[in-house]
Amino acid sequence: MKKVLTIAFVVSLIAFTNLYAAETKESLMPSSNYLKLSFDYKINSQLLSIYDDVDNSPDILEPNGNGSLSPENYVQQLKNSKAQFSLAAKDPATFSLKTPSEIISIQRNKKRYSRAAFEITSLNVTVWFFNKFIDRRSWANISLKSMLRNLRSGFAYDMDTYRTNQLGHPYHGAIHYSIGRANGLSFLESTICSTFGSYTWEVFLESIRPSSNDLVLNTLGGVTLGEVLFKIGDLLLHGNSPGFEGILRKSLAFILNPAYGIKALVGESFANRNPQHKHYYDLSLPFGAYSTSSHKPRFFIAADLEYKDVLKKNFSKIRPYDWFSLDCRLGIHENSIRHREIFSTGIIAGKRIKNGLAGLFGVFDYIESDFADRMSAIGMGPGLVTVFVSDSNLFFNSSGVLSIIYGGSSPSIDSENSHFGMKINDPYYCGPGMLGKVKLEFGKKDLGSIETGFSQYWVHSIYTDADEFLAILSLSIKYDLSDKSQISLGYDYYLRHASLQERYFTGAKPAIRALYIYKF
Repeated sequence: MKKVLTIAFVVSLIAFTNLYAAETKESLMPSSNYLKLSFDYKINSQLLSIYDDVDNSPDILEPNGNGSLSPENYVQQLKNSKAQFSLAAKDPATFSLKTPSEIISIQRNKKRYSRAAFEITSLNVTVWFFNKFIDRRSWANISLKSMLRNLRSGFAYDMDTYRTNQLGHPYHGAIHYSIGRANGLSFLESTICSTFGSYTWEVFLESIRPSSNDLVLNTLGGVTLGEVLFKIGDLLLHGNSPGFEGILRKSLAFILNPAYGIKALVGESFANRNPQHKHYYDLSLPFGAYSTSSHKPRFFIAADLEYKDVLKKNFSKIRPYDWFSLDCRLGIHENSIRHREIFSTGIIAGKRIKNGLAGLFGVFDYIESDFADRMSAIGMGPGLVTVFVSDSNLFFNSSGVLSIIYGGSSPSIDSENSHFGMKINDPYYCGPGMLGKVKLEFGKKDLGSIETGFSQYWVHSIYTDADEFLAILSLSIKYDLSDKSQISLGYDYYLRHASLQERYFTGAKPAIRALYIYKF
């Protein structure tokens, strides 16, 4: 896990090295690559002319300057003059008389493959350097011999801890993905960046045998978590916030997504954005207390984000993660985090339907707590989102997805033979499975709402005939105190089932939440 925890620190070194990388200098001032000028010469009304003060004869302005341009041959002369004014016959879009926002948009959309590869490699090498010379990890003792051996040996499953494999590696893959996106690459191209970053790390920067589950989780993390972190960084860096707010935005962007935070560090400002790039989202910060029948009340803090750019009226095409929801929850007790939950669902491809959208969705869920034990899910499947608001301010929102997953689960039976995490007494199962979840909310604006949800997880162990199931039923009532605040009372019910050969297990744990919610 230390490898992942150090990413936010070591990536600042990459920002420094990027100053000397190829393709890093972008400026609105002309350079050797930007000396191609094209002037779109248009006159909408009458010909421009200058009248001589003496004889009142018109001297028509035209490219040749010989006064031969007249209203009769203006159209043909104008077509001929455009070639003379242009120095960009081969590439007229390189630099043109466009508004600053259009120029910035063109530059931001430029694909920089070599720079993305450089930043991914720099990130991996810097993390390896930390593990080799500061943390002194034995697996970081690489050599040409170890690299060649890894190329020949192929991939196998590793036994890293649950948190490292199921959270750390997807996050690492999401950073690789975000590097690709921040360099103008598409969704698919950035996903390949996650695979490239993971493969080069496993084969060349570890002396142990490459891990197949790490490669899978890094790549899936790029697909299901990378675009979420990229868009959150976009929201944080959007606009030119002065003073403390600007520093806070950049700091949060760097912490949540170091790859996107690099842009602020190397001076690539996102302040002068196209004003049409307005984002639609709902963000709330719940905090309060939660308790179970076997535990005393504990402090609870969360962050809930629903990204809704798909609701733009001029939206013609649904791009990956133009709609997604992200819920992060932390439970704190005795100065330590004892409860971690992350739930993310977003559309990858789909189409609009009446009052909603349908298509292929990506999911990333991670659960680690005292009363829910451990369960993770990362995958894709069909889903549906609906949004309805009546004239009387009544509203109904729903979302649902059925996904094939690759996940992990703490063992309910036979923990000594769970095969994963045994090195440091952290046993868990890992393997394929399914996830189905649905969320419904009904309410009235300026009054409150009732929200209910149900999730069912299933993970099958790749080594044994063990199956782990986790069902989560939730119910919450929210009451509006103002436009910016609510109070909420919630109930969560965690039900576990497990089977291993002829043995079975069933256990249930409820939890109660009392929260104050601040809405941004």
